[in-house]
Amino acid sequence: MLIQLLMIVFIIFLLGLSYNLWSHLNKKFLIYSPGENLKLQNAMKFTAILLVIISIIGVIILLFGKKELNFITLVLGSITAAGFSIYLGNIRG
Repeated sequence: MLIQLLMIVFIIFLLGLSYNLWSHLNKKFLIYSPGENLKLQNAMKFTAILLVIISIIGVIILLFGKKELNFITLVLGSITAAGFSIYLGNIRG
């Protein structure tokens, strides 16, 4: 039961992150302006969509899969968020 509760929190976190990325496509995002940087804007869109897909997969696994399969959601969500963070850290100017 605790694992399911923590997975729900993680999925909500992923959806919140996705919403944050999507809602800042034409606004200032941290120190960047995605409206002026098409590559960053596309990376934000791609990451947001990917996080929603991972969240949907996570809900399906949570409802119908074994507890051990929740690891898939954790790994995919973490790699996606980390990948975007690394991309964001390598943007110049």
